[in-house]
Amino acid sequence: MSDRLVKFWRDWRGLLVFFAVMILFRSAVADWNQVPSGSMKPGILAGDRIVVDKLAWDLRVPFTAVRVAGWSHPARGDVVTFDNPVDGRLFIKRVVAVPGDRVEWNRNLLSINGQAAGYAPLGAGEVDALPIEDPDRHRFYRESLLGTARVVMLDDRPGARDPHNNILSRLIVPGTRNCERYAVRAAGAGTALTNAICRCADAGACSTFPTFTVPAGKYWVMGDNRDNSSDSRVIGFVDRQSIYGRAHAVAFSVDTDNYYWPRFERFFTTLDWSARLGEELAP
Repeated sequence: MSDRLVKFWRDWRGLLVFFAVMILFRSAVADWNQVPSGSMKPGILAGDRIVVDKLAWDLRVPFTAVRVAGWSHPARGDVVTFDNPVDGRLFIKRVVAVPGDRVEWNRNLLSINGQAAGYAPLGAGEVDALPIEDPDRHRFYRESLLGTARVVMLDDRPGARDPHNNILSRLIVPGTRNCERYAVRAAGAGTALTNAICRCADAGACSTFPTFTVPAGKYWVMGDNRDNSSDSRVIGFVDRQSIYGRAHAVAFSVDTDNYYWPRFERFFTTLDWSARLGEELAP
């Protein structure tokens, strides 16, 4: 038996070492993750395979969450991958607020530390350039705030009438939905935020939240497809320890609605193209 093992090792050691190095590399240095949903449209599509830099902020022991060394932390605007605190699935969202930030979210209008985001609607040429099949069903804006910018997708214009502000929603008393079970998602930020997360998760009322402060070691993340994203409005704060890396680029992409046909135009493309869309199309 030992002779067989020796022969096997001699014949296959090169391939085995290669696989071992690749596995370690993907665990601690860089990885590529599939995007299963459209929560990050229009910049990231379902079927994209995203390259993730796992050395963006720290070095971890492979296959663990143990940090050996750290040199920075996620910043506002970073697209990050993390373990969903509710069910452990790997998610990809954008960091909207970092520890200590004061966040206001009112009728899809975002404010951080008292500064309101600007929402500039995309022009017709810009919308046509988006990789979206049905752009007429949505509204697209360049959201600019505190030195960061991205294109977000909404069903209605920011600041419009809250679709959940009606008589029926007012009759639903937060206590009747057992909102206490959502308290851990609010991470001690208060009952008002707990109830808001409860309303978002149970009734889909996600366009308005009470003002809150992001606790130490926590992050508030959101999808760019603001009306169709299970983000911090549903799952609550994301722990720093659960964030694995910064999404860097699209390695390759397949159309999940068209027999997984390759989207060649998305191969090896950057993720921040949408923030520069207007500059690229400007005369």
